[in-house]
Amino acid sequence: MQFFKLVLLNSELLLRTLFLSTDFLKAKIQHIILLSLLVVLAGGCSMKKNTWSTRNFKALNTRFNVWYNGNTSYEEGLKAIAQAHTEDYSAIIPLYPISRHENANSGKSQMDRAIEKSRKAIKLYSIKQKPERNIRKWSDPEYQLWYNQNEFNPALIEAWIMLAKSEFHKADFIGSVGTFTYISRYYKHDKDIVAQCQLWIARAYGEMGWIYEAEQVLSKIKQDDLKSTNTGLYASVNADLLLKKKQYREAIPFLELTLKNEKDKLQKQRINFLLAQLYRKTGKSNDAFKAFTEVTKMNPPYEMDFNARIYRAELNPNVSAVRKELNKMLKNVNNKDFHDQIYYTLGKTYMAQGDTVQAMKLYEKSVESSTRDGFDKALTLITLGDLYYNKQNYIKAQPCYDEASKIITVDNEDYARVEKRAITLSELVVQHEIVILQDSLQKLASLPEDKRLEAVNRVIEKLIADEKAAAEAETAKLNQEDDGPELMQPIGFNQGAGDWYFYNPSIVKSGQRDFRKKWGTRKLEDNWRRTNKSSALFAEETGTTNNPAEVTEGTENEAGTGATSTTSDPKSPEFYLKQIPMTPAAIKKSNREIADALFNMGMIYKDKVEDYPMAIRTFDEFAKRFPADKRVEDAYYHAYIVSTRLSDEAAAQQYKTMLLTQFPKSKYAEILSQPNYGGRMEKMIRTQDSLYRVTYDAYNRSDFATVRKQVEFMKAEYPLSTLMPKFLFLDALSTGKSDSQTNFETKLNSLVEKYPESDVSAMSKDIIALMKQGREAKTGSTHGSLLSRREESNTSTETEIKDQQFSTEKESKHRLLLITSADKEGMNKLLFNVAAYNFTRFMVKDFDLVVNQIDSLNSSLSVTNFDSYDEALWYLSSVSTDPDLRTLFDSFNTQKLIISEENYALLRTVFTLEDYQLFHQKNLANNTVASNTTANLAIKKDVKQVTTASKPATSAVKQNNEVVVPQNKPETKPEVKPVTKPETKPEKPAETKPATQIAQPQTAQNQTPAQANVTPPVRETPPAVVQDDVPLFKNLYAYREKEEHYMAVAVLSGNLDFDKFKAGLDKYHSQNYAMLNLKIQKESVNKMQVIIIGPFVDANVAKSYMFRTVRETAVMELLKGTDYRNLLGSQRNLNVMMQQNAMNIYFEFMKEYYLK
Repeated sequence: MQFFKLVLLNSELLLRTLFLSTDFLKAKIQHIILLSLLVVLAGGCSMKKNTWSTRNFKALNTRFNVWYNGNTSYEEGLKAIAQAHTEDYSAIIPLYPISRHENANSGKSQMDRAIEKSRKAIKLYSIKQKPERNIRKWSDPEYQLWYNQNEFNPALIEAWIMLAKSEFHKADFIGSVGTFTYISRYYKHDKDIVAQCQLWIARAYGEMGWIYEAEQVLSKIKQDDLKSTNTGLYASVNADLLLKKKQYREAIPFLELTLKNEKDKLQKQRINFLLAQLYRKTGKSNDAFKAFTEVTKMNPPYEMDFNARIYRAELNPNVSAVRKELNKMLKNVNNKDFHDQIYYTLGKTYMAQGDTVQAMKLYEKSVESSTRDGFDKALTLITLGDLYYNKQNYIKAQPCYDEASKIITVDNEDYARVEKRAITLSELVVQHEIVILQDSLQKLASLPEDKRLEAVNRVIEKLIADEKAAAEAETAKLNQEDDGPELMQPIGFNQGAGDWYFYNPSIVKSGQRDFRKKWGTRKLEDNWRRTNKSSALFAEETGTTNNPAEVTEGTENEAGTGATSTTSDPKSPEFYLKQIPMTPAAIKKSNREIADALFNMGMIYKDKVEDYPMAIRTFDEFAKRFPADKRVEDAYYHAYIVSTRLSDEAAAQQYKTMLLTQFPKSKYAEILSQPNYGGRMEKMIRTQDSLYRVTYDAYNRSDFATVRKQVEFMKAEYPLSTLMPKFLFLDALSTGKSDSQTNFETKLNSLVEKYPESDVSAMSKDIIALMKQGREAKTGSTHGSLLSRREESNTSTETEIKDQQFSTEKESKHRLLLITSADKEGMNKLLFNVAAYNFTRFMVKDFDLVVNQIDSLNSSLSVTNFDSYDEALWYLSSVSTDPDLRTLFDSFNTQKLIISEENYALLRTVFTLEDYQLFHQKNLANNTVASNTTANLAIKKDVKQVTTASKPATSAVKQNNEVVVPQNKPETKPEVKPVTKPETKPEKPAETKPATQIAQPQTAQNQTPAQANVTPPVRETPPAVVQDDVPLFKNLYAYREKEEHYMAVAVLSGNLDFDKFKAGLDKYHSQNYAMLNLKIQKESVNKMQVIIIGPFVDANVAKSYMFRTVRETAVMELLKGTDYRNLLGSQRNLNVMMQQNAMNIYFEFMKEYYLK
């Protein structure tokens, strides 16, 4: 029976080959026939034995049955990924479509099937049993190597490779690294297979942005180990990595070699275009011209062909010939969707000749003719916006930046700059439009009535003319679209009354055409029916309503007559006349709006746009038009500061004189009249950070008397310090800990009122809101207690109750419950102290605080938003080190309990708090990690779709931006892999620079804060600490947890825009770590940039900062394109590391003391 089954099976395989290509059939048919005969002859032999016939039979089944089907799915998945890819030809295109990771979703189902088939082949056809040993061949080393291998089915390696490649193309890069690592160990006897796996591992690391690790893997590959058929793979991986590092010149030879070895037609087109881009980028114009020409000869997709011709035209030195070719392309009907690119390229030809005016006209045409709203339009908008911005025409620049910021992605190198300008200029435009509108209205008010009506009618006539022109243009555009072929109704498609609108493409297109004919092309936004948005704004400002009956023609009123209200119709004179300020009260209100807007514009020019001349002109305009405004003295002072920045001593002296003469009793005059004001300002800038650090340290030591003296000193000496809000916030927090709640709230409210825009004002508002929440929780104003909610839910069915149970999941959102029976005042005190601890040590948005009533006796303060059980445990251990909180916990007999959000939700149903406490004690409390819980917060880069395959290797983990590939045992914990650069280990402790102690203001009675001698901290000379017996790690580094710490970003390679990075971090700190007053400095060590961030009061605060900051995409994106390492340590340790060039050893030290 077994014999006949085998014959039938191989007959089936023979028939299957008929569907293969002729070339493939010729190559394999003899092998298949031979094996079929072999099976017939050896039909009686067992398939369980490891013999020549069974090995080849299983190889045949693997390759032409399961693997064949899986490979077909894999190839289909690659095609789906390529088809989903949208190219941005305005930038260097990626070598592979999968580099845009969202494309992986399009091929996911096919890759899943390929993975399924691979695993099936491995399960069914693996041969691990050893064959009978051939004694005569045993002396042959090659035979021994073959005999000692793990797998004897020669075709199974193809299934393993397909499994790993399918995981890679699902964007499961970590999973693929694990699989390739396993394969390289399982087939370690095959050097070519090992080298192939290493190349794919390097490529996966590159996709995850782990450039350093990819380079390390590539450096270990020996080209001699690779077969000639894999030369293209080696070249392509190197080229891809260099492209990701933006080392375009170095990538060219690898890309040329890749092109020679590439067989796929579409990929060859892609590589040719990419090569042309690199030639152009590196100044090889002739090579670029030839490469773009070669692309056009390869019959590429139309869009690639078009862009190749556009770029080739730019490379032609004959400008007139270029313009002639571009104008010819404009006339080609096939290019109607690409007119924007053609106009843009034409504009560039004029820019090259210095004709900015003509260039800007063509750029405007490019924007108007864009039909795709894609990358090319964004590029034109940014170029146009930059031109307007450089001409100080911010009003026209704003819409360019605003629209472009909505098109480009965060990956774009211009994103941060464009977004910042869009936001800043939007604020400016709002203020500018207020001034223009109110000035225009006041001008109309000053005219005689007949002239006023005449002016209004001119506005209406222009509005009607503009609408008519827009409608005609839209109609012409629609007529052009109608010239195109109508969508044919599918055969057999019967449009019945029940067919859904969106299922019929013909109806959809007809509906879209009808909509555009009536309304034109309109964005999906509020008031979309209005053609004149300024009219909508006008109506809102004057208190009119925006209901559909008042919008525009085509909207009927309730009576159904189609008439519109004349007072809200922008084509009616009454609409404008009633808005004109005709009374003294209305004119006063209008002037107030103008004054506010002018002053705000001056501040925006000064602080955000940094256009200092424009700021001075605006402040002057404000002071001239509104001399009685109380902010004139502020305007003069800001003009004085700006003039000083511009080194315009004459203007600065003029504003100073005006302040002293016109406002002699103002705070500015008092300061400016002091002798050596300039020197005092320099001293303030030099010492305010040190003063704040001393005050902050005093607060952390609960030395509130020193805090108050420091704050009084700052008020007396440097009232205009930019850090004054932070000093006042520390003073308020000190009051909260040592004085009455009333005084505490008074100080917080005073801070918010005086500095409403300060970053700490937001924190003050949060604390006030938290205290209010605490009062509501104790008085029953919240949504009920857990007890009452549980009682209400007890009406649920028995089946629902049985299905519910607590979960032991630790890798999910958790919260810390601080349960106490304290009264209202005690609960508020606990709430405030925990909030103050968080605000002064952690990211502002890290942890939320919620007060709930547990039952009639107990309340809980929940600290939420922990990513895991271990993170909550780490936080609990951190707060337990604070003496004030420890005292409160003990005095209120506070119970501390960590619970997941899933389990917390069950407390609101059928379970009691006691139920969870028993569950926690049994399942969680005794199952915590043995090491310091911060190990689970080791720094990782965000990788999508981390999955585990059914294989011994698990996944690679990146700690501190170091890659760890787990060994064959899944339970093995990952370790930090140090930098492999050889280091010279010193034989004796490294010498550091002499330390100097930061002098703190004396608090003795014989010295006032004003007499204090404060020395600003210098990073190279850290504060001296009492010598202790802390052991040195490898004779170099000492861990002192309570010593000031810093985070360092070591940029090993790549170009980092420090100013851009610093600006981004400053913004992030302002929003999240305002209290820490962190500073950012740059050092250069052995051609390596090191960014120093700090100081932090101790190791725990520094660890919290690093673990949270590396998760912030907006911050980490600023480092894109560089190879960097995140470091953490005291100033002394970091200095030793840089002086001794001992980063390798420092990673070991970090792993031992910070990452466990």
